[in-house]
Amino acid sequence: MEAVMNDRSLPDKLVSLPRQKIVTTPTPLEPAERLSSRLGIRLLLKRDDLGGLGCGGNKLRKLEFILGKALGQGVDTLLTTGGPQSNHARLTAALAARMGFRCELYLKGEPRADVTGNLLLDRLFDADVAFLGEQPYDQIHMALDRRADELRAAGRRPCVIPLGGATPEGTLGYVLAFHEMLEQCATLGIKPDWVVVAGGTGSTAAGLAVGAGLWSPGTRIASISVSWSRETLEAEIRRHVESAASVIGVDAPAEGTFCVFDEYIGPGYSRPSDSGGAALRLMARQEGVLLDMTYTAKAVAGLIDLARQGVIAADSSVVFVHTGGTPELFARDPSVLLA
Repeated sequence: MEAVMNDRSLPDKLVSLPRQKIVTTPTPLEPAERLSSRLGIRLLLKRDDLGGLGCGGNKLRKLEFILGKALGQGVDTLLTTGGPQSNHARLTAALAARMGFRCELYLKGEPRADVTGNLLLDRLFDADVAFLGEQPYDQIHMALDRRADELRAAGRRPCVIPLGGATPEGTLGYVLAFHEMLEQCATLGIKPDWVVVAGGTGSTAAGLAVGAGLWSPGTRIASISVSWSRETLEAEIRRHVESAASVIGVDAPAEGTFCVFDEYIGPGYSRPSDSGGAALRLMARQEGVLLDMTYTAKAVAGLIDLARQGVIAADSSVVFVHTGGTPELFARDPSVLLA
């Protein structure tokens, strides 16, 4: 068959960027044989939920580059934000523990009496956790900047990490991930037609899209939104694509490299959907793989529906990027998971 990539080399600027190795790579690329048979496609699971530190997840690849940059500035304190069950906050706390840094998490929402799931792990990793109510994230980010100023005045060296690690450097983690995944596909004689991923801030999909543009034109990145409208998420992915491509001096990928589907959000961000619950149970019972109700279950629900509609054509080779998040299952009502 035609080679998956004519040139597998990494851009010099990407290789030379400071990076703190965190992820246990390569993460597995596993065939989902029973689910493939049901859907009529060749489905593989890129298991970034098995990345190692702090129960794994996609944010680790972003934190490698974010921390690499911050270490050059002598950082000793990490500050970030997210929802009460934020995977990004949990992994930032785990990373701070490993590095011997302080970690302060400023989470959206109200304090809860039950400390479960990711929130339990935040505390196990010894992060300081505060809740800032239901204010928008732009205001929370301003609060983080004010707190960073206070810490600097006290002689600390803070690093503010935005929601989801969605920085140009963070996005580059998934340019590298695409390269890693494509190398694994090449050993199987596969060129992926689709790469499917949950869409939150859009940074992960953006990194994958830059990678597709560099090494696998024709591979489409499908971002299954879990919160934002298609128009909003498309604009955010494009913004992240352009900023990440600029950092490493490459062209942004062609139009059509990525697409967004917003039909699977359900009742709203972090709120379970019926199709997501069905996808979670199907994946567990067909493949023994756990999803989470906020991100990956909704993304798999989208993948299943797109295959059944023929948007993802029969016999296509599809990689689902498992971005982690399973600790939040243990904060859910069992009746929701087992419905």
